[in-house]
Amino acid sequence: MKRIYFFDIDQTLYHNKKQIILPQTKKLILDLASKPGIILGIATGRNYRNLNVLGDLISCFHYFVIMNGAVTISKKDGIIDENPIPSENIECFVNKIKNFNILLAGVNIDKEVILYNPNLSDKSLIRYYQKELNYVLDYDLKLMSKIHFMVALGSDVKKIKNFKNDLSFLNICFWNSHVDLTVDYVNKSYGIAKIKSKYPDYQLICTGDGSNDVEMLSYADIGIAMGNSLYPRTKEVAKFIAPHIDSDQLYDFFKKNILI
Repeated sequence: MKRIYFFDIDQTLYHNKKQIILPQTKKLILDLASKPGIILGIATGRNYRNLNVLGDLISCFHYFVIMNGAVTISKKDGIIDENPIPSENIECFVNKIKNFNILLAGVNIDKEVILYNPNLSDKSLIRYYQKELNYVLDYDLKLMSKIHFMVALGSDVKKIKNFKNDLSFLNICFWNSHVDLTVDYVNKSYGIAKIKSKYPDYQLICTGDGSNDVEMLSYADIGIAMGNSLYPRTKEVAKFIAPHIDSDQLYDFFKKNILI
């Protein structure tokens, strides 16, 4: 059977706490990559610069749906779709949050900028993003030529729900500790659909754990949620629940359920 597989990265392929790709996960990707009639893709909230956690496995993948679907890249042809957030929409959102303790990061394909908000009380967030993720600190997101994706976090981030109806121009994905923002029609399934249309006779299998994976798992012919997912809706829409990432059983799970 001809199949397209899309995998999330964080806490699906990549164990964030251990900062490695576990042996069975690596075995699964290498096995799939060696088979005829198989196309592999990544669907992640990360930008292209931060795909480096895949290491040598990155060569196994044909397509990259990054920043929650804002940009779709073909290994062969480069960028095939991109959806930057209009500057006026960014400005509107910045004005909405300016009186809250919310830290905002603007992201494009190869750069991340933190919009410094002097009202933010938790400066440790800024230090973390600067040190661990190498984000640039700035006072004006307008210095970026394009912003495809924004991340909002901080002690007041949940208050965005109070005015989300005023933000219909954005797709807002709520996590436990932060919020992802893209153009209103963009999510992972939007980017994946750009690829799937090229292969109408291929079965689509998608695997993920995050709040941003709901649309992708719903869209797939077979959606697989990781057992470690913290989001009930992500598990509800999935056809299968894979083992917790800590157990390192992903290859065995795919084999047992005839997904290889």
